[in-house]
Amino acid sequence: MTTDRSLLSHYLGIAPSTREEGVLRLLLETAIRTVDAAEGSVLAYDHDANDLRFVMVANGPGSLIGQRVPIGAGLTGLAALTHEVQIGAPTFKTVDDANKATGVEGEPSAVIAAPMVSGDTLIGVLTAVRFKSGHRFTTDDGRAYGNFATVAALMLDQHNRLRSMTGDRGGELTTAGGYGPEEARILNALGTVARTRPDRLPRLAQLFEQMVDIAS
Repeated sequence: MTTDRSLLSHYLGIAPSTREEGVLRLLLETAIRTVDAAEGSVLAYDHDANDLRFVMVANGPGSLIGQRVPIGAGLTGLAALTHEVQIGAPTFKTVDDANKATGVEGEPSAVIAAPMVSGDTLIGVLTAVRFKSGHRFTTDDGRAYGNFATVAALMLDQHNRLRSMTGDRGGELTTAGGYGPEEARILNALGTVARTRPDRLPRLAQLFEQMVDIAS
């Protein structure tokens, strides 16, 4: 897992060494395993430049961190533009060029780009990539990955809302892995639901939001 904590803090409001950073990382890893992807990433929306920046990469080249993707470019940019999950073959060369530069064999054969959106506000995009020829993502894969993006957006939005109200910069990490056992249990259970009953994830996202409202 490769991240740039200064970018996470600047674009997503996640301070270094917080539970939110660990939860986002575990959420990305769980989403990748759920759709059997080779790698995945988190891109944050840069409001000033009106584009996307790679801020977290799992199982992929670290050279992607900090690279920009224009809104509307390729499946990732299209997901950001339309606020809808995109599935298909890659059409923008950022990932391809980074893999060639780092010696990774092959080019992506399939991509999922799922927007992280809260209301009408774009937060970023989650991506998943496969490299094996002929291995495509299904509509169910896209739906499941989109639900993970929805939960990620909800977590980030609620974190920043509470942070802006209280000035709190988040709880400290409770384990060396960056997340506590409670977060791991929740996200592992979420992964099981995403694999077996993805249709239930929107309802779970609503329940999480209601619990946050009650807690705040």
